[in-house]
Order: sequence, then C-alpha cells, then structure tokens
Amino acid sequence: MSLDLTFIGTGNAFAAGGLCWNGFLANQRYLFEAPPQALMALHRVDVDPNAVEAVVLSHHHGDHFLGMSSLLLHWKHMGRETPVTIVGPPETARLAREIGETVYPGLFESEFGIEWRELVAGDSATVGDLTVEAVAVEHDDRLSLNLGYHARLDGEQFAYTGDTRLCDSVLDLARGADVLISECASRNIPIPVHMNLVDDIPEVHAALSESAKLVLTHVTPDVETDLSRTFVAKDYETYRF
Repeated sequence: MSLDLTFIGTGNAFAAGGLCWNGFLANQRYLFEAPPQALMALHRVDVDPNAVEAVVLSHHHGDHFLGMSSLLLHWKHMGRETPVTIVGPPETARLAREIGETVYPGLFESEFGIEWRELVAGDSATVGDLTVEAVAVEHDDRLSLNLGYHARLDGEQFAYTGDTRLCDSVLDLARGADVLISECASRNIPIPVHMNLVDDIPEVHAALSESAKLVLTHVTPDVETDLSRTFVAKDYETYRF
C-alpha cells in the first residue's frame, strides 16, 4: 500500500508569503488539523468534504482549529449521511460547540452524527483504517494539551509532530516513523515553542531511520533544504510514499 499526503496548507500562524495555514489529508480520507481555510482547500484539491472520515487535531490554536465551524456547517447542510469522528485533546468538543454555535446558531441542532474522541498522552483511537496514538509535545502550556501522533494507515507507519519545540517526544516520533511530518516554523528564528530549520531539524533528521522520509510543514517561504530524504511541503501538493 502507499501513503498519500495532500497538503491543504503549509504555512505557520502568520501565513507568510501567502501560504495557507498548515493541514494535510492522509489518503484523501483523514484530515489532520482544521485550519481556517480547510473547507475551501478541500474543494481546491478536489476532495469531497463529506468523504472525510475523521479530523485529527493536535491542539487548539486558531490556525489549527478555526476551520471546524465551516466543516461542520458543510456537513450539516450539504448532504453528509455518515458520521464523522473528531479526534483531539481534552476540551475539543466543548470548544468546537461553543465557537460553532456562536458563529452559526443552530449548527448542532439535528446532528448528522459526530463522535468526539478526546485523547491524552498514551491514548489511541481507530477510525476506519487509521489508528493514531497520542504523544504529549511541548508547545503552549496554557492550552488543554498539545499532541503529536504516531499513526498507522493501510499498513503504512507515519507520525506528525503537531506544533512543538524540539523535545524527547519529537525524537520518539521520528524514531518510530517511516514518514515524519514535522513542523518547521522558520528558517533560523529561535522561537521557544517551535522548531526551526537550522537549529532543530538536523537533530530530528538524525533520529530517523536510514530509509525514513521527513516532510516539513508549518513553514515560512524561506524554508528550503538539501537534507537527504527531506521534502518541504507545498500548498495543494500531494506526496506519495
């Protein structure tokens, strides 16, 4: 089997250079993150939003979460007939309902079917062919929790760091993955809660197996690399592994 990663955005919170905020689809069915442009971008990459089986959220910062209301609106009014699973840290359901009901009153009346799976470190969730195991990462301790994920899909192993500084959890995610999707928030700016290309990514790369691939996202336009087996994701592009 193969793993297809389709990026609906690759930018960080500031969307520098006009990059869309970070998020990606795994094998066209599982959406990691719900950035503000998520619904538009699914249409842009020719994926029916009603075909998305699950949304997997790493944390609740707006550039990762504020697209949920638009997705929920589409699912409610545009013919979705199957339930959807939303996976994320504690407080995901409360926040999604609070924001959604505020911006779209009645959004949660006559639900089509939502399963909320709120995870802490060590918990796992299976949706269809996807299994994710949550790992606590170090990003913003004012949020309920910040998660990365080990994942298995159609026989392929991959991992996603979410937003985080370099920490033991990131290296653990790297060591266990055939493909690692990693944040890389800048080329060389030392931001305490993020990784950058010059100081951190070489250490992440060194933790990978000799055959594993590294995909960088949550980037700025000046993030470019000649590291082996390393790709800088581009908006609306699909990468097959």
